[in-house]
Amino acid sequence: MATIYQNGEFVEETWVRADAETEVSADTDLLVPLALFLEDADAFTSRTGKTALLVEPGDEVEKAATYLDQLAYVAVSFPSFADGRGFSTARDLREHLNYQGDIRAVGNYILDQVPLARRCGVSSFEISKPEVLKALKAGEWPEVTKYLQPAFGAIEEIPEGTRPWARRSFRDLAVAAE
Repeated sequence: MATIYQNGEFVEETWVRADAETEVSADTDLLVPLALFLEDADAFTSRTGKTALLVEPGDEVEKAATYLDQLAYVAVSFPSFADGRGFSTARDLREHLNYQGDIRAVGNYILDQVPLARRCGVSSFEISKPEVLKALKAGEWPEVTKYLQPAFGAIEEIPEGTRPWARRSFRDLAVAAE
C-alpha cells in the first residue's frame, strides 16, 4: 500500500509493480516499466485491471505516446533527489506529448522538489519518505515565489515587472500585502 498526495489530500493505493517474472490476474492494477510495457503494449492496455506506466531516467517515453490515453497514470521515477531527469520527463509528457492524465512522482525526491515538480506537470506524489509525508500533512509547502521559466497549465503566475521571462507566484502578492 502506498500513500499518494494529490490535490491537497492523501489516499492509499495498492498497485503491483510488474517485472518479467510477475504473474498476475487480468484484473490486478499494474505499474509496468516502460521497457516491459513496450514488449506487448496491446496486452497491457486490453486488460480489465488498470495499467500505469513507470518511466525511469533515460527512458524514451515518446515510444509509448500512442498508448498514453489508455493508462491510469504515468509514474516518473526520481531515483535520487540529485537526479533531475524526472522534471524533464514530466515536462515532455505535458508539453510535447500533450498528456492530460495524472503524472505521478515516485522515488527519492525531497520536500523542496514537490512544488518544482508541480510546475513541470506532476499532479500526484507517491510518498516514500516519512519526513515528506509528515511535512505535507503539517501543511508545509516550500514554494519559491520567483521563477525564470513559465509553469505548465494550472499554476497561475504573473510576469515580473518588465522582464517577461521572469515570473512570480500569486502567493508572492499575498506575502507582500501583509
